[in-house]
Amino acid sequence: MGHALFPSCADAADAHDNAPAASGSAPSASAMPAGIDAMPGVWRGRDLAHAARPGIASGYAALDTELPGGGWPAGALTEVIHGQVGIGELRLFFPTLGALTRAGSPVFLLAPPWLPHAPAFVGGGIAASGLIIVRPRRPADILWACEQILKGLSNGALLAWPRHLTAQDARRLQLAVEGKPVLAVLMRPDNAAHATTPAALRIALEAAPQSRLSLRILKRRGGVLARPIVVTPPSPLFARPTSPIALVPHAVDRDSADKPDARLHTASA
Repeated sequence: MGHALFPSCADAADAHDNAPAASGSAPSASAMPAGIDAMPGVWRGRDLAHAARPGIASGYAALDTELPGGGWPAGALTEVIHGQVGIGELRLFFPTLGALTRAGSPVFLLAPPWLPHAPAFVGGGIAASGLIIVRPRRPADILWACEQILKGLSNGALLAWPRHLTAQDARRLQLAVEGKPVLAVLMRPDNAAHATTPAALRIALEAAPQSRLSLRILKRRGGVLARPIVVTPPSPLFARPTSPIALVPHAVDRDSADKPDARLHTASA
Protein backbone atom coordinates (compact mmCIF):
# COMPACT_ATOMS: atom_id res chain seq x y z
CA MET A 1 0.00 0.00 0.00
CA GLY A 2 1.30 3.44 -0.80
CA HIS A 3 1.54 6.37 1.58
CA ALA A 4 -1.59 8.45 2.13
CA LEU A 5 -1.60 11.68 0.16
CA PHE A 6 -3.44 13.59 2.92
CA PRO A 7 -2.97 13.40 6.72
CA SER A 8 -5.70 11.93 8.81
CA CYS A 9 -8.17 14.14 10.65
CA ALA A 10 -6.41 13.37 13.96
CA ASP A 11 -3.00 14.34 12.57
CA ALA A 12 -4.41 17.58 11.18
CA ALA A 13 -5.99 18.41 14.55
CA ASP A 14 -2.69 17.79 16.38
CA ALA A 15 -0.84 20.02 13.92
CA HIS A 16 -3.39 22.79 14.42
CA ASP A 17 -3.14 22.58 18.21
CA ASN A 18 0.67 22.77 18.13
CA ALA A 19 0.83 25.68 15.64
CA PRO A 20 1.80 29.11 17.05
CA ALA A 21 -1.08 31.55 17.41
CA ALA A 22 -1.41 34.14 14.66
CA SER A 23 -0.87 37.67 15.85
CA GLY A 24 -3.43 39.14 13.41
CA SER A 25 -1.28 42.27 12.89
CA ALA A 26 0.54 43.44 9.76
CA PRO A 27 4.32 42.97 9.55
CA SER A 28 6.22 45.76 11.28
CA ALA A 29 8.63 48.00 9.42
CA SER A 30 11.56 46.11 10.99
CA ALA A 31 10.24 42.87 9.46
CA MET A 32 10.51 44.27 5.92
CA PRO A 33 13.71 43.48 3.97
CA ALA A 34 16.27 46.24 4.33
CA GLY A 35 16.12 48.88 1.60
CA ILE A 36 12.88 47.68 0.03
CA ASP A 37 11.09 50.96 0.83
CA ALA A 38 13.62 52.85 -1.30
CA MET A 39 13.06 50.73 -4.41
CA PRO A 40 11.30 52.50 -7.33
CA GLY A 41 7.79 51.18 -7.85
CA VAL A 42 7.48 49.92 -4.26
CA TRP A 43 5.60 51.90 -1.63
CA ARG A 44 3.40 51.41 1.39
CA GLY A 45 -0.29 51.81 0.69
CA ARG A 46 -0.59 54.81 2.98
CA ASP A 47 2.43 56.66 1.51
CA LEU A 48 3.40 58.26 -1.79
CA ALA A 49 5.57 56.13 -4.06
CA HIS A 50 9.26 56.78 -4.59
CA ALA A 51 9.31 58.17 -8.14
CA ALA A 52 11.91 56.69 -10.48
CA ARG A 53 12.81 60.26 -11.49
CA PRO A 54 11.91 63.68 -10.10
CA GLY A 55 8.55 65.03 -11.18
CA ILE A 56 8.07 68.10 -13.36
CA ALA A 57 6.98 71.03 -11.19
CA SER A 58 3.33 71.92 -11.75
CA GLY A 59 3.62 75.46 -10.42
CA TYR A 60 1.14 74.73 -7.59
CA ALA A 61 2.74 73.88 -4.26
CA ALA A 62 -0.41 72.25 -2.88
CA LEU A 63 -0.56 69.91 -5.88
CA ASP A 64 3.15 69.08 -6.03
CA THR A 65 3.02 68.00 -2.38
CA GLU A 66 0.48 65.31 -3.26
CA LEU A 67 2.27 63.96 -6.34
CA PRO A 68 5.04 61.33 -6.20
CA GLY A 69 8.28 62.95 -7.27
CA GLY A 70 6.98 66.39 -6.35
CA GLY A 71 5.33 67.22 -9.66
CA TRP A 72 3.75 65.93 -12.86
CA PRO A 73 5.00 62.41 -13.71
CA ALA A 74 8.00 62.35 -16.04
CA GLY A 75 8.22 59.43 -18.43
CA ALA A 76 4.67 58.29 -17.68
CA LEU A 77 1.17 59.15 -18.83
CA THR A 78 -1.01 61.72 -17.09
CA GLU A 79 -4.74 61.77 -17.84
CA VAL A 80 -6.93 64.81 -17.23
CA ILE A 81 -10.62 63.92 -17.26
CA HIS A 82 -13.17 66.70 -17.67
CA GLY A 83 -16.76 66.87 -18.79
CA GLN A 84 -16.61 70.30 -20.39
CA VAL A 85 -14.06 71.71 -22.81
CA GLY A 86 -12.63 75.14 -22.08
CA ILE A 87 -12.89 75.21 -18.28
CA GLY A 88 -9.14 75.84 -17.95
CA GLU A 89 -7.72 72.39 -18.61
CA LEU A 90 -4.90 73.87 -20.69
CA ARG A 91 -4.26 76.87 -18.40
CA LEU A 92 -3.66 74.36 -15.63
CA PHE A 93 -0.39 73.46 -17.37
CA PHE A 94 0.71 77.00 -18.27
CA PRO A 95 3.30 77.29 -15.45
CA THR A 96 4.93 74.02 -16.52
CA LEU A 97 4.77 74.74 -20.25
CA GLY A 98 6.22 78.20 -19.69
CA ALA A 99 9.19 76.80 -17.79
CA LEU A 100 9.79 74.14 -20.45
CA THR A 101 9.69 76.51 -23.44
CA ARG A 102 11.88 79.12 -21.70
CA ALA A 103 14.43 76.35 -21.19
CA GLY A 104 14.34 75.57 -24.93
CA SER A 105 12.22 72.40 -24.74
CA PRO A 106 9.45 71.87 -27.30
CA VAL A 107 5.78 71.68 -26.39
CA PHE A 108 3.39 69.83 -28.72
CA LEU A 109 -0.37 70.31 -28.77
CA LEU A 110 -1.91 67.42 -30.68
CA ALA A 111 -5.44 67.70 -32.07
CA PRO A 112 -6.75 70.41 -29.72
CA PRO A 113 -10.54 70.87 -30.05
CA TRP A 114 -10.14 74.59 -30.71
CA LEU A 115 -7.75 76.94 -32.50
CA PRO A 116 -5.07 77.95 -29.96
CA HIS A 117 -4.86 81.71 -29.33
CA ALA A 118 -1.18 82.65 -29.53
CA PRO A 119 -1.39 85.88 -27.45
CA ALA A 120 -2.90 83.90 -24.56
CA PHE A 121 0.05 81.52 -24.55
CA VAL A 122 2.57 84.35 -24.65
CA GLY A 123 0.66 86.19 -21.93
CA GLY A 124 0.88 83.01 -19.87
CA GLY A 125 4.67 83.02 -20.09
CA ILE A 126 5.01 80.41 -22.83
CA ALA A 127 7.61 81.06 -25.53
CA ALA A 128 5.75 80.89 -28.84
CA SER A 129 8.87 79.66 -30.63
CA GLY A 130 8.71 76.42 -28.65
CA LEU A 131 5.01 75.73 -29.20
CA ILE A 132 4.03 73.35 -32.00
CA ILE A 133 0.42 72.55 -32.91
CA VAL A 134 -0.22 69.32 -34.79
CA ARG A 135 -3.63 68.76 -36.38
CA PRO A 136 -3.92 65.34 -38.08
CA ARG A 137 -6.11 65.38 -41.16
CA ARG A 138 -8.14 62.39 -39.94
CA PRO A 139 -9.19 61.49 -36.38
CA ALA A 140 -7.85 57.98 -36.98
CA ASP A 141 -4.33 59.41 -37.28
CA ILE A 142 -4.27 61.09 -33.86
CA LEU A 143 -2.97 58.04 -31.99
CA TRP A 144 -0.33 57.37 -34.66
CA ALA A 145 0.88 60.96 -34.39
CA CYS A 146 0.84 60.78 -30.59
CA GLU A 147 3.03 57.70 -30.56
CA GLN A 148 5.48 59.14 -33.11
CA ILE A 149 5.87 62.38 -31.17
CA LEU A 150 6.47 60.56 -27.88
CA LYS A 151 9.02 58.28 -29.51
CA GLY A 152 10.88 61.26 -30.96
CA LEU A 153 10.85 63.52 -27.89
CA SER A 154 13.87 63.50 -25.59
CA ASN A 155 12.50 66.35 -23.45
CA GLY A 156 9.59 68.76 -23.39
CA ALA A 157 5.89 67.96 -23.37
CA LEU A 158 2.99 66.60 -25.36
CA LEU A 159 -0.65 67.44 -24.63
CA ALA A 160 -3.04 65.40 -26.77
CA TRP A 161 -6.78 65.13 -27.25
CA PRO A 162 -7.41 61.58 -28.55
CA ARG A 163 -10.93 60.86 -29.77
CA HIS A 164 -10.92 57.18 -28.81
CA LEU A 165 -8.41 55.41 -26.59
CA THR A 166 -8.38 51.70 -25.76
CA ALA A 167 -6.31 50.10 -23.01
CA GLN A 168 -4.00 48.72 -25.68
CA ASP A 169 -3.57 52.17 -27.21
CA ALA A 170 -2.67 53.61 -23.82
CA ARG A 171 -0.09 50.89 -23.21
CA ARG A 172 1.60 51.69 -26.52
CA LEU A 173 1.78 55.37 -25.62
CA GLN A 174 3.15 54.51 -22.19
CA LEU A 175 5.91 52.42 -23.76
CA ALA A 176 6.74 55.29 -26.13
CA VAL A 177 7.35 57.73 -23.26
CA GLU A 178 8.68 55.28 -20.67
CA GLY A 179 11.76 56.52 -18.83
CA LYS A 180 12.06 59.88 -20.62
CA PRO A 181 12.08 63.32 -18.94
CA VAL A 182 8.91 64.14 -20.89
CA LEU A 183 5.49 65.32 -19.76
CA ALA A 184 2.79 63.31 -21.58
CA VAL A 185 -0.78 64.48 -20.97
CA LEU A 186 -3.95 62.98 -22.44
CA MET A 187 -7.13 65.06 -22.22
CA ARG A 188 -10.09 62.69 -21.90
CA PRO A 189 -13.89 63.03 -21.56
CA ASP A 190 -15.65 62.25 -18.29
CA ASN A 191 -16.96 58.91 -19.57
CA ALA A 192 -13.35 57.65 -19.42
CA ALA A 193 -13.16 58.04 -15.64
CA HIS A 194 -13.54 54.29 -15.01
CA ALA A 195 -11.51 53.08 -17.99
CA THR A 196 -8.57 50.74 -17.51
CA THR A 197 -5.33 52.59 -18.19
CA PRO A 198 -1.61 52.38 -17.37
CA ALA A 199 -1.46 56.13 -16.62
CA ALA A 200 0.56 56.92 -13.50
CA LEU A 201 -1.69 59.87 -12.69
CA ARG A 202 -5.39 60.44 -13.38
CA ILE A 203 -7.08 63.69 -12.42
CA ALA A 204 -10.74 64.68 -12.64
CA LEU A 205 -11.03 68.39 -13.34
CA GLU A 206 -13.97 70.67 -12.55
CA ALA A 207 -14.49 74.42 -12.70
CA ALA A 208 -14.55 76.21 -9.34
CA PRO A 209 -15.67 79.73 -8.38
CA GLN A 210 -13.42 82.73 -9.11
CA SER A 211 -11.77 81.13 -12.17
CA ARG A 212 -10.25 78.37 -10.07
CA LEU A 213 -10.05 74.65 -10.78
CA SER A 214 -10.91 71.73 -8.51
CA LEU A 215 -8.75 68.63 -8.99
CA ARG A 216 -9.66 65.19 -7.70
CA ILE A 217 -6.85 62.66 -7.90
CA LEU A 218 -8.45 59.46 -9.15
CA LYS A 219 -5.20 57.54 -9.39
CA ARG A 220 -1.65 58.09 -8.26
CA ARG A 221 1.19 55.90 -7.11
CA GLY A 222 0.45 56.11 -3.42
CA GLY A 223 -2.36 56.38 -0.91
CA VAL A 224 -5.83 57.60 -1.82
CA LEU A 225 -6.46 61.34 -1.49
CA ALA A 226 -10.09 61.89 -0.52
CA ARG A 227 -10.18 65.68 -0.62
CA PRO A 228 -10.00 67.78 -3.80
CA ILE A 229 -7.20 70.26 -4.48
CA VAL A 230 -8.22 73.75 -5.58
CA VAL A 231 -5.75 75.78 -7.64
CA THR A 232 -5.80 79.13 -9.40
CA PRO A 233 -4.30 78.84 -12.89
CA PRO A 234 -2.93 81.91 -14.68
CA SER A 235 -5.35 84.18 -16.55
CA PRO A 236 -3.24 85.19 -19.56
CA LEU A 237 -6.11 86.91 -21.37
CA PHE A 238 -5.49 89.88 -19.10
CA ALA A 239 -1.77 90.00 -19.91
CA ARG A 240 -0.23 91.54 -22.98
CA PRO A 241 2.68 90.11 -24.98
CA THR A 242 5.84 92.18 -24.64
CA SER A 243 7.01 91.35 -28.17
CA PRO A 244 5.37 90.65 -31.55
CA ILE A 245 4.32 87.07 -32.27
CA ALA A 246 5.69 85.53 -35.45
CA LEU A 247 3.82 82.69 -37.13
CA VAL A 248 6.37 80.22 -38.45
CA PRO A 249 5.27 77.13 -40.43
CA HIS A 250 6.71 73.77 -39.47
CA ALA A 251 6.80 70.42 -41.22
CA VAL A 252 6.61 67.19 -39.24
CA ASP A 253 7.61 64.03 -41.04
CA ARG A 254 9.01 60.64 -40.23
CA ASP A 255 11.39 60.41 -43.20
CA SER A 256 12.02 63.64 -45.08
CA ALA A 257 11.15 67.30 -44.53
CA ASP A 258 10.69 67.61 -48.30
CA LYS A 259 7.85 65.09 -48.26
CA PRO A 260 5.67 65.70 -45.20
CA ASP A 261 3.33 62.93 -44.19
CA ALA A 262 -0.12 63.52 -45.68
CA ARG A 263 -1.74 62.67 -42.35
CA LEU A 264 -0.38 65.75 -40.59
CA HIS A 265 -0.91 69.47 -40.85
CA THR A 266 1.28 71.46 -38.45
CA ALA A 267 2.02 75.01 -37.54
CA SER A 268 3.63 76.78 -34.62
CA ALA A 269 1.78 79.34 -32.58
